[in-house]
Amino acid sequence: TGGNSAGAAAYFTLARFSLAALLAARYTPGLFVEDDEDDNNALVQSQSTTLEETAPQTKDTNLAWKYGAELGIYMFLGYAFQAIGLQTTTASRSGFLLYLNVKLVPFFSFFLFGKTIQQSTWISALVAFAGTALLAFDNASGGTGGLVDASFAVGDLWSIAAAAASALFILRMEAASKAVPKSAELNAANLWTVAFLSLLWTAWISFNNLHTEATLVAQTLPETLTQTLEQTFQQTVNTITANPLQLIYLSAVTTALANYLQSIAQKEVSAERASIFYALDPVYGAAFANLLLGETLGLWGWVGASLIAIAAATNAVWDFSKSDEDADSNGIK
Repeated sequence: TGGNSAGAAAYFTLARFSLAALLAARYTPGLFVEDDEDDNNALVQSQSTTLEETAPQTKDTNLAWKYGAELGIYMFLGYAFQAIGLQTTTASRSGFLLYLNVKLVPFFSFFLFGKTIQQSTWISALVAFAGTALLAFDNASGGTGGLVDASFAVGDLWSIAAAAASALFILRMEAASKAVPKSAELNAANLWTVAFLSLLWTAWISFNNLHTEATLVAQTLPETLTQTLEQTFQQTVNTITANPLQLIYLSAVTTALANYLQSIAQKEVSAERASIFYALDPVYGAAFANLLLGETLGLWGWVGASLIAIAAATNAVWDFSKSDEDADSNGIK
């Protein structure tokens, strides 16, 4: 049922981000202190520089946790809202609405943060939005080229909320990646935050699944907490043992590594520009579905995929052209 599917998604999210956080644990902010010297003079030098180094290190650690926690909240809400939405809407509709995230970035950037958005970025975002819509319609109609039912469900609103949370993650990543010197530490703080929030989510689900009002009256608080945590741990372990290869790939590649690379890339690329390239996600999905599952696109799907690819390509051309113009104006050859 819908409640069971949300619970399964919660335990899967906890398993995924816990494994990813463990992979990035070496870079947890404040966990390890780097040694600058390995020779016999290291102790003397450290005594003379401890006070000078402690302040900036503490500042960097605090920044990593501050921005990592904020990003982690946005990321967690994206996963949680989507899981709730899938209880009352279809996967294809939820997928399309979630891909609104990259199209919402320029709008949030303009209306919430007052940033000036270039006309080329607006055009690329709108073209990518149209392409995603066509790709989703093609998927929902089985490649026949028909349009989907236009009725609206409560789950669609949750899916839009998930897209908004994801858009805020992309948007705030730009400021976070520039403020935090070490991308690996920002990534680790982000992953630990999502893992912790996922633990609270799954504990709440376990609590509701295990206890009725009658049993709660008969049990003490420690007994209730113990059973809740045991159920959460057992369900998470069951999820890992049932999907070991999938979780290893998702945790290592699409979570720990991908988030780390994103934190590096957005040091130099604006969130608005980056969002256009992220719009290629459904195109990649359709391509791999064709290669691995034998699924094919219909007419609308091909048109939509082409529009997204064109939006990303023209966005890159405009971006490089602007960089060249800026370099020329500054006298850089």
